[in-house]
Amino acid sequence: MKQYNLVGILIAVIISFAGVADAQENPYESMPVKDTDGNVYKTIILEDGVWMAENLRTTKFNDGTPIPLIKDRGAWKATKSPGYGWYKEDAGYKKSIGAIYNWHAVGTKKLCPDGWHVPAEEEWIDLMEYAGTAERSGDNPARLKEAGTAHWKSPNEGATNSIFFNALPAGEISYFYTDADSGTRTTWWTSSEDKSDNSPMNALTTGLSYDFRSRTGGTNPKEDAFAVRCKKDN
Repeated sequence: MKQYNLVGILIAVIISFAGVADAQENPYESMPVKDTDGNVYKTIILEDGVWMAENLRTTKFNDGTPIPLIKDRGAWKATKSPGYGWYKEDAGYKKSIGAIYNWHAVGTKKLCPDGWHVPAEEEWIDLMEYAGTAERSGDNPARLKEAGTAHWKSPNEGATNSIFFNALPAGEISYFYTDADSGTRTTWWTSSEDKSDNSPMNALTTGLSYDFRSRTGGTNPKEDAFAVRCKKDN
C-alpha cells in the first residue's frame, strides 16, 4: 500500500512540475484583449510594446458598427469602402488565421479594439529587425513564424516562433500577383499610406515567406485584402 501511495505522490509531483513548466513556457505572455465581437486574443509584451499574438478576426468596428462582408473575390477590387472577408470565402478559417480586410477598413482607425491600433510600417520594421530582442539581425524576422510545416510549406526557412508571435500563412487577395499557394506567405497591412508618389491609392504592407528569412514588403492598392495585427497604444 505504501508503495502505491509513493507512486501516486511521484506522479502528482511530475504533473505539478509539468504544469509549472507550461505556465512559464511563454515568457512574453501578456494580458489577453477582447474585441467588440467578443473575440479574445493572446498578446505578447516586447521591448517596443504589446502586440496581438493572433490575427484580427472582428466583424465590427470598435464602435459596434458592422463591417460589410465581401463574399465574392471580384467584388474586392470594386469596393472603395471598408470591407472584410475570409480566406477562400470560408469562415472556418476564422480562429486559425483570422479575417482579411481591405485598407479602407484599416484607414478608419476603428478596426482594432479601443486602446489598440494597426501598426505603422516603422513599427513593423522595428519588430521584424529586433524580433523581441536587443540584437539587430537579418535572420530575426523569420523567428516570428510558427515553427514546423503543419501550416507553413517546407522548408519554412528560419522559423522558430521564439517570441510566440505565431505568424501563420494567411489568406490574401491581391491584384499585383496571383493568389499565394497555401502555406507560402503571409502579408499584413500597415497603417501607412504610400507617400512615395503623393498618391492616396496605395498603402504599405509587410510580411513573411516560407522560403527565405528576410521580411517581404511593398505597396498595394487599398482594395486588396490582407491580414491585420494590432498593437497596444503607448
